[in-house]
Formats: sequence, C-alpha cells, structure tokens
Amino acid sequence: MNKYTLPIACLLMLLTCEVVRAHLSGTLQHSESQDEEASRWALETSLTFPMVRIYMAKMSYAQSERTELGIGFAFQNWKNTDQKPLGQSHAFTLLMSYRHYFWRNLHFEIELWPAWNRFESAFDGKTYRGFELWSEYKIGYRFDLGTRFYAVLQPGMGHGVWIQNPWPDVDFNNYWEFVRDSVIFVPQVLVAVRL
Repeated sequence: MNKYTLPIACLLMLLTCEVVRAHLSGTLQHSESQDEEASRWALETSLTFPMVRIYMAKMSYAQSERTELGIGFAFQNWKNTDQKPLGQSHAFTLLMSYRHYFWRNLHFEIELWPAWNRFESAFDGKTYRGFELWSEYKIGYRFDLGTRFYAVLQPGMGHGVWIQNPWPDVDFNNYWEFVRDSVIFVPQVLVAVRL
C-alpha cells in the first residue's frame, strides 16, 4: 500500500456518500437515455488521477444508448519510492476505451493504455525507454448533472500487459507473475461535459 491509497479511499468514500445522498434526495436526475438535445460527444477528465501524478483527458462518443467509445491522451508522471517498480515514469500515453451500459447508468468499462515511457529506475539509476501496454477494467455509474454535465464513479483494477524494455526490478520472464505483480487498484472519479 502506498501513501496515496488511504487518502484516495477516503475521498472515494466521501464522494460516494455525497452522490448517493444527493441522488436519494432527488437533486441528481437519472435518465435512461441521453437527452435529445445533448450531444453524442463528451470530454471527460479524472479528478483522482492527478493525486498520483497522472493527467488525462478523453473524448467519449455515444455510439448507441448502451455503448460509448473513447479516445484520449494521458501523461503519467508517477513515482514509486516504497514499492516496485522503484523509480519515476514519464509516459506519453494514448487512451482507448469501451464502455457498455448494462442497467440504467451502471456500466462496465475496459481501457487500453499504450504508452511511450522513459522510466528512470531507482533500482539501478538507469533510464529505460520503450513502448508499453497497460489495461484497466472498471465497474461504474454515471450521474447526470443536467443535460450537459455528468460525473462517473468507477473503481476498478489495472495491470501491465507488455513492456518493450523491462525495468530491472520487474520480473518479465514469468508473464503471469508479471501481470499478477503489476495489478493495481484504480479509484476513478470522472467529470465530463457534453459538447
């Protein structure tokens, strides 16, 4: 557990309680389908990722009432000083997502994060440059805040899929151990505006 886990968990609990309270009191309006005046396009960004020095923006397109596709950009500047891999990431990342609504605004989302990373290893002091691929899986709920704005609460998990130039304290020889050791909890709170 790193130093951000507890503050992020507390923030998520507070946000969840506030959103549920507001939803039950009727201040948030639920809509099963998008308002006809609202655009199919939206711009989304994360409120929680900046806490771990990841900055992202994603364009989302409502392909149908149940399906949204997304594409965006992220810069990952995270640093690990107390857990593997030890060092600092400088990853320019493309972000691709598929979101499927299976009941009202409850959905499942899968994201792919292909990146060019310049990882500065604290293990041996060297810089490892190369492409990588990470994936994330999330369950979430979209809260519509009028016709233009919405918030998405969607915790999930992520893991490494492939690293071109593995860092020295990452065991890439046993692929399933690499995947297991790279699993992280992803607390995600998004805010968005329909364009």
